[in-house]
Amino acid sequence: MAAKAIMPGDSERHSLTELVGLLHDGSGALAMTRGGAQVEVPSSVRDVLTRIADVLASGRGVAIVPVDRELTTTEAAGLLGVSRPTLIKLLEAGEIGYSRPNSSRRIPLDQVLAYRDRRGQARRALLDELTADAVEMGMYGQPAPVETDDAA
Repeated sequence: MAAKAIMPGDSERHSLTELVGLLHDGSGALAMTRGGAQVEVPSSVRDVLTRIADVLASGRGVAIVPVDRELTTTEAAGLLGVSRPTLIKLLEAGEIGYSRPNSSRRIPLDQVLAYRDRRGQARRALLDELTADAVEMGMYGQPAPVETDDAA
């Protein structure tokens, strides 16, 4: 079952911008009131609302799925931005956990997200290493050479 995307309406832009400011303020408790009853919004819900409001205020849509949801190989490949054959190789190499209740593979969403986070951390570490090497070699942070017209 695919998650339904929630898209912001054009008329909601102003309200979303105000909501983002309120949620990011973070000072004091956030509460909801309805019919005279008031309940404090738990911090976990506030965090989710903040992330959702940020995305919607930027004009993008969101889809909400439970972390324990299992994905098809096509869905998992799409989430990771890789081809299905590449995903199958990752599964078979043990990079991402999965089950095979029948002839098809089922991949827990939390496994896909954990792999994506590990891949992102590895990329950042490599970029940091390359940047450090460039700084050490004097290639980073130096102004570009200015070409001059020697014909004058």
